[in-house]
Amino acid sequence: MSQLNVHDHLNQQKSYTQAILDNMGDSVFVKDDQSRLILVNDAFCKMLGLPREEIIGKTLAEHVEPEERDSFLRIDRQVLADGIENMLEEEMTVRGGEKKIIFTRKSRFMDEHGNKFLMCVVRDITEKKKAEESLFQSETQLREVGATKDKLLSIIAHDLRSPFNNISLLSDLLSESIQTGNVTQSKEYLELIEKTTKNSLDLLDNLLNWAKSQTGQLDFKSEKADVGQIISETLELSRTIASTKNIALNYEQNETIEVSSDHKIIRTIVRNLVSNAIKFTRPGGHINVSAKLHETYVEITVSDNGVGMSADTCQKLFGINTNMACVGTANEKGSGFGLVLCREFVNKLGGKIWAESTLGKGSDFRFTIPLK
Repeated sequence: MSQLNVHDHLNQQKSYTQAILDNMGDSVFVKDDQSRLILVNDAFCKMLGLPREEIIGKTLAEHVEPEERDSFLRIDRQVLADGIENMLEEEMTVRGGEKKIIFTRKSRFMDEHGNKFLMCVVRDITEKKKAEESLFQSETQLREVGATKDKLLSIIAHDLRSPFNNISLLSDLLSESIQTGNVTQSKEYLELIEKTTKNSLDLLDNLLNWAKSQTGQLDFKSEKADVGQIISETLELSRTIASTKNIALNYEQNETIEVSSDHKIIRTIVRNLVSNAIKFTRPGGHINVSAKLHETYVEITVSDNGVGMSADTCQKLFGINTNMACVGTANEKGSGFGLVLCREFVNKLGGKIWAESTLGKGSDFRFTIPLK
């Protein structure tokens, strides 16, 4: 075969090789022992968003972030040195700052002269990873929905049913005491029925509001709301329950604070936090409510000198699957659902809620509301 024919044959083989590589879906490149690119396919050029002439002869270092560059070149040198195949998932930034997640498979081969070359197959797995993350999120949400359903059924079956059983029993006892003419005992039964009914209605309201918020049926209306007025009105409604334990409710208003928010939702949050504080404050204790104005939000705090709680309990208070119902200082029963609803509503308003507490010394429940 003449030298010309050999040259044509080599060019033809090179064209065949390039055509095969260009028809591959994965990106492919070959580097020399100095990590310079000497062969790339169309998929690789497309992934980088660069023409072939701007890639050949370069090391890739010119086209990636500095922190990525060091990792790429280090692995290149390692594979060229020891010949051990390397497979890795890593992140790469391409033209325009777009982040891609890639799977690389790097291996070494040597020609008949002992020259070392690095061959790499690159698979863009960005969409695959997004799909996996989306699937994981969906599975997590499904588990949360299942756990939430179980929690709600538990509340309905026990926490909501039990009070009605008690009301039925107390009604029978009241009927008997009326027939015997025992006025004092009849009054006690009436007070217990009233208290049990109030607690049941609060729980039912919380359940209905939470269900509406989950299904998008609860409308959040942004309107001018006087924070001080909301707190004062809520405390007035809570004084009757607080008085049964001789608990003082205090609110000192230093300034007028107005927000553009939903006053009904704010009232529900404050009511639940005050109700929770009453439950865990000993008879003769006190509960202080305050509102502090910041540059872009207002911070409302409900403080008590009650039983307090551990740091671990504080972390679990607002999760529907981690919140544990506890008995109050006067053996009050509850579901813990009010705090879950508080978190849901505060999040809807664009604020934050948290608790600070010392076991045996009381608790501070704080939440924020954006001014606008």
